[in-house]
Amino acid sequence: MSAFLSRLIGILLLRAGPQHLPAGHLPMLLAIIFYAAVSTVSMNVSGTAENPVGVILLAVLLPLILVRIVLTLRGKPARWPQTLTALFGTGALLSLVSLPLGLATGSEPSAPIVMASLVLFFWSFAVDGHIWRHALDTNFTTGLAVAVILFGISMFVISSVAGPL
Repeated sequence: MSAFLSRLIGILLLRAGPQHLPAGHLPMLLAIIFYAAVSTVSMNVSGTAENPVGVILLAVLLPLILVRIVLTLRGKPARWPQTLTALFGTGALLSLVSLPLGLATGSEPSAPIVMASLVLFFWSFAVDGHIWRHALDTNFTTGLAVAVILFGISMFVISSVAGPL
């Protein structure tokens, strides 16, 4: 397990790619469970979602579908498990790191808390762009564009179906 976390941290630091994670459905399932657990705790701390169960379900189901579509269109469907493992695993770790920021946020968050939250938010795009760069064998700009577009689609669907976040 420590090797798995070490590889996820390598991806967070942009030193490794999804191809460095173990292949197969078990690592992907573990990453999804880790992501869902951390997201549930994060939503309970922030209390912002009207329908937290719906949000979590969609936050897991949408990447399963969207990643499959993108990789299939690019002719790389075999990369689906490792790409999802990387996306869910790094997403869970970043959410875990941001958890104290959610606890520190009051009715009027301080400037350092807001800045730290923004840095984590934009870093998550950098990490996702890095993952997509490797998964699609493309450049970082294209990977980042894919990450931003899929984020926009996911946010639109989640807020449309499960209510405002």
